[in-house]
Amino acid sequence: MLPVVDTVASLLTSAAEAIGLASGPSSSKSKTMSDKGNGKKPTKDVEEIRSQREGNSSRHPEKWSPLYDSAPSRREEKPRDRRKRVAELTLRALNRGSYEYRSATISLGIKETVEGTIFFEENYPLNDWKSVPHRDTQRAAEATVSILNISTLDAARILHNSYRFAPQDGSAPPKTGVLNFASATQPGGGFENGAEAQEESIARVSTLSRSLKSKEGKRFYEVHKKHKSPFYTHTMIFSPDVIVFHNDQGEGVDPMPIQVVSSAAVNAGLILENKATFLTAQAEVEIEAAMEERMGRILYLFETRGIRNIVLGTFGTGVFKNKVDMVARVWAKLLVGGRFTFSFDRVFFAVTGDTTFATFKGSWEGWEKTGRNTH
Repeated sequence: MLPVVDTVASLLTSAAEAIGLASGPSSSKSKTMSDKGNGKKPTKDVEEIRSQREGNSSRHPEKWSPLYDSAPSRREEKPRDRRKRVAELTLRALNRGSYEYRSATISLGIKETVEGTIFFEENYPLNDWKSVPHRDTQRAAEATVSILNISTLDAARILHNSYRFAPQDGSAPPKTGVLNFASATQPGGGFENGAEAQEESIARVSTLSRSLKSKEGKRFYEVHKKHKSPFYTHTMIFSPDVIVFHNDQGEGVDPMPIQVVSSAAVNAGLILENKATFLTAQAEVEIEAAMEERMGRILYLFETRGIRNIVLGTFGTGVFKNKVDMVARVWAKLLVGGRFTFSFDRVFFAVTGDTTFATFKGSWEGWEKTGRNTH
């Protein structure tokens, strides 16, 4: 049975080593997480990551607010009710434009994020992703790839916290890119109603929804309301400096900026519904071709924005029912010996669920062994 992660502490310790926090630069080979960790006591930095994930520590209590004081006892709270409560707290903070943390009022920078939001149309310029990359976007070493059994935002937080170890040459710290598995018709999916999926988990604790509902963001949803095909489109939204400021309990955390690309995966479940066998085989080929084109454009968008540390995942394998092994294979084809081999420094795949993690990991490693040599 393939290894999986079952504790936050061991995961964060192992992840810190995987990205070079504990042992220096990583090799170009992909990393995966062990369920044993490394047997060491978590370092101060790992404890800090965990503290940020779980909320305020006793050293930095949240400034009192009626929003938090009115929350029901967590022991009595059902998961969906908790998610709705957290969404409400986030929306109220968005309306204020700030949140309270460590006895201070912190601006959420919503105006800058909204004004910087860009809608990318179906054709130009992302359709040029297969062209020879500009030399300024390439590095001598291949990207370090890590496959982690954690959430998207936990992976982003590890990357974000790792930048303190980067050489201080006076330049701005690296930026973290995050792929949002977007609904084609609803900004943020059903996060306000307590729905639980990857997009909702981001929108529920960050400023993302304001970008998606901006004038530029709305163009994405208008296109899909007119475009009825379940293949959806290759249009995308780029949301700069989205701030993650709550955890899953609605408590304030250190503000974490992420650069978000929102894209809707092909709705394979709807396409394959009630198809005859031969039509299913044909449709699966078409689905994979469409997904490869879309995923190539996603990576190209990150590349052209100069974002070299990114968090990806099992794009479209939830409600859209794309096959996990196919998605892993396409990502590997693009990143291992493919067009984007030298375009990034670190690529994290945040994969939740033991079975999904095992399937993705196995498919990725299979491509590394065979596909790299034949691609």
